[in-house]
Amino acid sequence: MKTKRQAEPTTNWAGIDLAKETFQMALWGHQDLPAMTVRSFPRKRKSMKAALDWLRSQAPTGVPLAVVMEATGTFAEEVGAWLLELDPALWVAIVNPFQTSSFVKSLGFRNKTDDLDAKALARYGKERNPVAWEPPTPEMAVLKDLVRIRGNLINERTAMTLRLKDHKRSSPTAAKALGKILQALKAQIKVLEVEIKAHLKAHEALGHQVKVCQTIIGVGIVTATTVLVELGDLRRYRRSRKLTAMAGVSPRKTQSGTSVHGKTRMCKQGSPRVRAELYMAASNAVRYNPDMKATYEGLLKRGKEKRAALGAVMRKLLVLMRAILIADRAWQSRTAA
Repeated sequence: MKTKRQAEPTTNWAGIDLAKETFQMALWGHQDLPAMTVRSFPRKRKSMKAALDWLRSQAPTGVPLAVVMEATGTFAEEVGAWLLELDPALWVAIVNPFQTSSFVKSLGFRNKTDDLDAKALARYGKERNPVAWEPPTPEMAVLKDLVRIRGNLINERTAMTLRLKDHKRSSPTAAKALGKILQALKAQIKVLEVEIKAHLKAHEALGHQVKVCQTIIGVGIVTATTVLVELGDLRRYRRSRKLTAMAGVSPRKTQSGTSVHGKTRMCKQGSPRVRAELYMAASNAVRYNPDMKATYEGLLKRGKEKRAALGAVMRKLLVLMRAILIADRAWQSRTAA
């Protein structure tokens, strides 16, 4: 099973702070922040060669090089792909903004600038040694685009529906315009759903993973595809705890001494898209999946709140998806057996 690698201890880390039009690159993470050199580049494919040339020109000969950036929308993956096209040996890390934000705060900056953010990311790379980003396969990249755009349109459809239902429109023309937009959204969502199914059928290996996950009662095609495109191949996670942490469904305890005993909640540090779909799946599973229903009701009997019990079912569904993909077999209910 493929596991995540770690960069060499001698690696020189550069930090990249991304913006829509430009990015700042800071060198090197092992230096004091005032000594780090920062340079700005346009955030375009043709600028990557100049950025890499500058990176190499400043580095000692024979030292491994790495860059780290925050997962900022699609910007980070786009820049990461451009860099790897030019230098497949470059170590590219794309990290959770929650983790880097906490790290930057620990440095005690009084100001916040792009240069400082880039320097802080370089320091983060050196101290935390983040794992390398794994670019999605072409077929996974297409599926990710389809699934994400569908999700965006679903949100737009919900918002548009609420606008029409909230109150009666004074202008019939305005109400008609909203209605037409709503119908267009519904039509495009249908187009995307058809294309998702066609794409899974055309790529057998990817389609097989989705079908295996769908054998779990409560997990539908939307949940299965969302989990796979956002978290990647679940089989590559050596431990289930790594997977649940990446999804942001791991429990987070609040306890200090004898006086502070807060409620245990989800850490919510991972993909909100995954959590939203797992929530819907868990809501269905506690009704129709005998194993998940037993887990949920057992937790309620032991005094857990409904939301906490549902969160546990979300984690269990995700861990179960990983397990049956590793075993490459359909889910079978233990309760029914």
